[in-house]
Amino acid sequence: MDFLPTKIDDRDVYAGFWKRFFAGFVDLLAFMPLMFLFHFIDGISIGAAMVGAVLSGFMYCLYSISFHYKFGATLGKMAAGIKVTRPNGDNIGLQQAVLRSSIDLIFAVVTIYMQLYALSQVDPAIYLHAGLTEKGQHMLQFYPSWHQTFQIMATIWVLSEFIVLLFNRRKRALHDFIAGTVVVQQTMLERARTQQDEQMMVAI
Repeated sequence: MDFLPTKIDDRDVYAGFWKRFFAGFVDLLAFMPLMFLFHFIDGISIGAAMVGAVLSGFMYCLYSISFHYKFGATLGKMAAGIKVTRPNGDNIGLQQAVLRSSIDLIFAVVTIYMQLYALSQVDPAIYLHAGLTEKGQHMLQFYPSWHQTFQIMATIWVLSEFIVLLFNRRKRALHDFIAGTVVVQQTMLERARTQQDEQMMVAI
């Protein structure tokens, strides 16, 4: 597997933690209006809350997959000037985009199941008239008994992502290893491609 160099002109090619953190923060901001919309839907009826739980549960994964497949970057990554590519700098395909989000999809499915199960047990008179915090507290008592174990597993996964990213020279998170991808700085990707073109011209 051919990789791009780790540095070009003494500058890092691969995107580090803070750029990726900034990208995630921008993506979160982009979803804020939808979060308010789902909160509104949540108060209409239990049926509407169930539909909202399914849509909101899959929303980020579908957003991530479609944007990475189409553009190689989410809105946050675009703002941060970084891009997901194959190790050699080529654009990723749908398979890589799906694999990057595969674990998140699994967690989303389980979370949706827990929410639907809890919503089927809640008291509509209490739930539909409660505030956001109160709704969460009311639902919590109806979650399956194993939900705390699931939350611990999800936390371990997220922490493992950060730890792996911080301690390898190409700054790949676990989902990058699963998908066979890297996250690079856009400007350095362009420099790497220019260098490759120049080397090909010299070889000719």
